[in-house]
Amino acid sequence: MPGRSKQSSHRHSFDGGVCSCGATPLATGAATSERMVGAAIEDALLHGLFPEPVLRRTLIKSVGAATLLGALSALLPLDTLKAIAQDKQPLEKTKLSVGFLPITCAAPLIYGEVRGEYAKQGLEVGLLKVAGIGIIRDKMINGELDVSQQVMPVALTMTAGLGGTTQSIKVLTICNQNGNSLVLATKHKDNRDPANWKGFVFAVPFEQSHQAMQLRNYLATHGLDPDRDVTYRIIPPTEYVSALRVGGIDGFFGGEPGGQRAVYEGAGFIHAISRDLWNGHPCCSVTAAESWIKENPNTFLAFYRAIVAASLYVSEKANRAGMAKVLSQPQYINAPEIVVDQVISGRYADGLGNIKTAEDRVDYQPFPQYSAAVWLMVQLRRWNILKTDIDYKKLAREVMLATDAARIMREQGAEPPPAIFRKEVILGVEFDSNKPEEYLKSVRKPS
Repeated sequence: MPGRSKQSSHRHSFDGGVCSCGATPLATGAATSERMVGAAIEDALLHGLFPEPVLRRTLIKSVGAATLLGALSALLPLDTLKAIAQDKQPLEKTKLSVGFLPITCAAPLIYGEVRGEYAKQGLEVGLLKVAGIGIIRDKMINGELDVSQQVMPVALTMTAGLGGTTQSIKVLTICNQNGNSLVLATKHKDNRDPANWKGFVFAVPFEQSHQAMQLRNYLATHGLDPDRDVTYRIIPPTEYVSALRVGGIDGFFGGEPGGQRAVYEGAGFIHAISRDLWNGHPCCSVTAAESWIKENPNTFLAFYRAIVAASLYVSEKANRAGMAKVLSQPQYINAPEIVVDQVISGRYADGLGNIKTAEDRVDYQPFPQYSAAVWLMVQLRRWNILKTDIDYKKLAREVMLATDAARIMREQGAEPPPAIFRKEVILGVEFDSNKPEEYLKSVRKPS
């Protein structure tokens, strides 16, 4: 759908008692049904669902009106969304328990509290700091958490039933992109060719994590057999540096500030930041059970407004000053401010005597992409962690609250744009998420 035209002046106009500010006009000559999409969706629904003008305009600018509502309609029926937009129904729950991991990825969840975004929506959110990914997953399964941070692709694997428990989990937003490091112990400063890493022991936060999948792919690209040539240990992010220091591991691939703290404490060096392996990759996500969303639609939307607002705030580079001081506090990440600042600012020491700059070392764009979900699940199948072939694109659509406007546009009588399964570039190799089976045939090891 075309974006708003830029004009030097604006005259307020109203449709059904609602101002058209923030709406995305359709091209001249569009069909009546398409105009209905613009009027009904953008004016009525978006103004009702997102009454705060600045947030609404930012959302429309980011993804477009119909695409945003198409994504929301994947979680809640259109009739429910209309009811929420038309009537200010009370929240089903006002007190929420939200789990987070003490890593820089959690910034949107933390800033939802710091900036009062939850309170603005009438929510009393208790942030629960959880050390490990397996623990936070189990708390979600057991219903101890209403919403939680979780590494990709755990929401996908839970929905697919990998690990023995099947539960439909939805990715509401992406916490962050990039923000990880591949770190080696200081003793390996002269052994930086991955081809020579046979026998190494690496820590990852979870077997079904993007860190594990990216590390395996990196090793395979450099000629190693990730199943036989190295060993993996599942270690919570808070324990990476201590394990490195005592010699229990040779390296780790994990979320910050683990890598930067290893440098700060002289325990290791940064071999690579994850942005240099797969720029824009998703790291953590904000997740909730589908059953919880349907039982608490008003509460869900209130939380969604809050977390999107917080995400958009921390994604702005102009707002990064002072973030390290906030995030480094004991109740949040509990790390030296100078360590956190090197991650947030992107100007960092690599432990090899170099000062490097990568402004997008970590980013916080909230909207997920189908393509990343497909790549991660294909890697799980590639390494036989996922035991059977599945419909990867279907799973991505089911789990990711992404930008697919198809259903809602058809319900309004308009022809939707094609769903976007874009190409990703990982380690310099293009991955076409429209053709996951072809990719698997090209990389899968013989049985």
